[in-house]
Amino acid sequence: MLSRVRERVKDLIAPVAQLFARSGLSPNALTLLGLVFGIIAALLFALGEQLLAGMVLLVAGFFDIIDGAVARLLQKETAFGGVLDSVVDRYVDFLLYAGIIYALIHHRIAEPEIMLGWGWLWGLLAIAGSFMVSYTRARAEAAGSGRLDVGFAERAERLIILAIGALLSLTLYAVVIIAVIANLTAVQRMLVTRQRLH
Repeated sequence: MLSRVRERVKDLIAPVAQLFARSGLSPNALTLLGLVFGIIAALLFALGEQLLAGMVLLVAGFFDIIDGAVARLLQKETAFGGVLDSVVDRYVDFLLYAGIIYALIHHRIAEPEIMLGWGWLWGLLAIAGSFMVSYTRARAEAAGSGRLDVGFAERAERLIILAIGALLSLTLYAVVIIAVIANLTAVQRMLVTRQRLH
């Protein structure tokens, strides 16, 4: 969903991308910077520092956007760069939820009584859903489905929900929302793929 919005805000991103292009940092280096900030956010989540984690997560998300913009600006879009970006995204996704699960188990993030100690399960469901949203698209497009960007819970949406939840000290609620909509998006993509490839 936000991938379409991103196309419309290229003009807003361009000046920032130009600054980074002049810095001499390659698009792949910017991708790795996003990984570094993603790891820091995951560690902050593990320590129960929700506000700081949310702020750092927004920085990681910024680098996730700017690396592609710089690659296009410098005409350095490569197949390897795309693969690196996808792999880094998966690692960051996993580490973020792993950090949150760790914090829940060690009671560093408050868990509402209604969860009855099952917050970690929502974290696992969020990991599974996040991975399956990406996997169903990659597998379906490889099978000839055409561009499959249907569904609400693409990565940008998930990061924004998680960051807002953390900034409001409502991380677990954000994880529950992500777990539900990510898995629904994966199912939706499977249904659309069946229609296109059947």
